[in-house]
Amino acid sequence: MKMHFLLPAIGLVVAACGGGSDPVQPETGHHADGTMHAADDAQLSPLPEDGITPVVDIRLAWIRPHPQGRDVTAAYFQAVLTDGRADRLVSAEIDGASRVAMHGHTMDDQGMMRMRPVGPQDLDDTGPLVFAPAGLHLMVHGLAPVTEGDQVAGTLVFERAGPVPVNFAVQAFAPMAGNEN
Repeated sequence: MKMHFLLPAIGLVVAACGGGSDPVQPETGHHADGTMHAADDAQLSPLPEDGITPVVDIRLAWIRPHPQGRDVTAAYFQAVLTDGRADRLVSAEIDGASRVAMHGHTMDDQGMMRMRPVGPQDLDDTGPLVFAPAGLHLMVHGLAPVTEGDQVAGTLVFERAGPVPVNFAVQAFAPMAGNEN
């Protein structure tokens, strides 16, 4: 019974975040693709300089199969800093996608969950940066349909560590911890 409720809900969540004729209106200070305006970069606090180039490990990377008839889907992962004290995820790319944007969920005044583009996300040595359903996620636009069992290559770009390649497993549900990709 739960499965019948979850599948339509998943479709609504992904559909609510893009792919329609009306573009998602970004919050003030962000471009439509989720990146921050150059003037807003000054508002970000500088990353601590520890003399060590950060090393970022990407785990549990997955992307949802396309909802029927849609050219937008969502991707998730965990980024763990394995060396250094801090870094910042500034953008993401998925091979074959026309656009990838970082999004997050917020609660509006009526108690409805809304998805909005977000800017760069900080990663430090206190724990992983988690992109997961109902939280931070990557909205992937214009990617040819992918199906369960496929792999999709991408790159997460960090301010200090630079580009970090990642393979996203195509699956309908989050991988279990211990099944890192």
